[in-house]
Amino acid sequence: MTPEEQLTIEIFKKNTPSVVNVTNLAVKRDAFTMNMLELPQGQGSGFIWDATGHVVTNYHVIQDASDIKVTLSGGEEFSAKVVGVDQDKDIAVLQIGPLGPEAGEAQGDGSVRPPQQLLAAVPGASTPPASVPAPSLPAGAVPVAPAPVEPVRVIPLSLCSSSADIVVGQKVFAIGNPFGLDHTLTTGVVSGTGREIQSISGRPIQDVIQTDAAINPGNSGGPLLDSGGCLIGINTAIYSPTGANNGVGFAIPVDIVKSSVGQIIQYGKVTRPVLGISFAPDQSSEALGIKAGILVLSAREGGPAWRAGLKGSSRDEYGRLVLGDIITAVNGVKIKTSSDLYRVLDKSQVGDTLRIQVLRENSTFEVTVVLDSNNPPPQPEQPKA
Repeated sequence: MTPEEQLTIEIFKKNTPSVVNVTNLAVKRDAFTMNMLELPQGQGSGFIWDATGHVVTNYHVIQDASDIKVTLSGGEEFSAKVVGVDQDKDIAVLQIGPLGPEAGEAQGDGSVRPPQQLLAAVPGASTPPASVPAPSLPAGAVPVAPAPVEPVRVIPLSLCSSSADIVVGQKVFAIGNPFGLDHTLTTGVVSGTGREIQSISGRPIQDVIQTDAAINPGNSGGPLLDSGGCLIGINTAIYSPTGANNGVGFAIPVDIVKSSVGQIIQYGKVTRPVLGISFAPDQSSEALGIKAGILVLSAREGGPAWRAGLKGSSRDEYGRLVLGDIITAVNGVKIKTSSDLYRVLDKSQVGDTLRIQVLRENSTFEVTVVLDSNNPPPQPEQPKA
């Protein structure tokens, strides 16, 4: 074998134990017996994130699931709990467990088929002692020691430090379960960077990695690895009129993944800065004659834009549309489409102050807006008289 082939084999053998199969289950009624059945409605891939049993996959893989089954590389099946999701970036974090000695602290329902212990593959880990009372035996019976239960070991995937250094032409490896075929390896190169795709929520995912490694239905949620065997992205979509691979696949870069997954594990959700506005789709703005800029449809009362005095669109007494403010620039950066606005917001933090240039009728002016969180903390209850 050539050195290149040996490298490919080594990467596959090393990382396959970290890749899992994710099955989306739905409860449906049988048309003949009228019984409620739990049936698979989709499959995808995922990977072990850490030694505590967190599994990362795409949100669209587990969307609308009544139950989620995670199958490890050894065939062990676990019922997983959703820790949290980030619809804007198509990321979901699951929990399988319990995990060895810390089983009581692990999130998730802990169910496993068949009953087994999940033990993280970390130095010093050992099988937790069982504390089961001995059953009463009939006279003359000889007790037989049960066969030891082999712990299931989870091996977290290695993460690259950053996806900013990815360049077109470098070799990549995709591991997943296309068409239900377990642990399939495809290879290719990075064929583009800085791409943009649409998430389920409608918000664009930016700085996406484009690859010619074959990514087919079932690969979603699986890892895209570099030649060092570390994660550079999550395989998430293909560009194809037929639904099969046409040589253009996309992966969410590891920088976005680490940010979203870290917040989900710590807080159960992802916090992002918002302006507190709804705006017209780009196509609608073009149809109204707006060549560049974001047409504000409404500003949420009490929100950042409302506090800054931005006005939404409305209708006059005759039912004619009265255009609201048009955002043309933020912090000196021209805003032509919604993607430009999202790009600025993705680089901002909650509490940041933005300078927004606004076109209102025939006049242009600038306002300052302090960004709020999309998950504001709950307000304390007011004392009742």
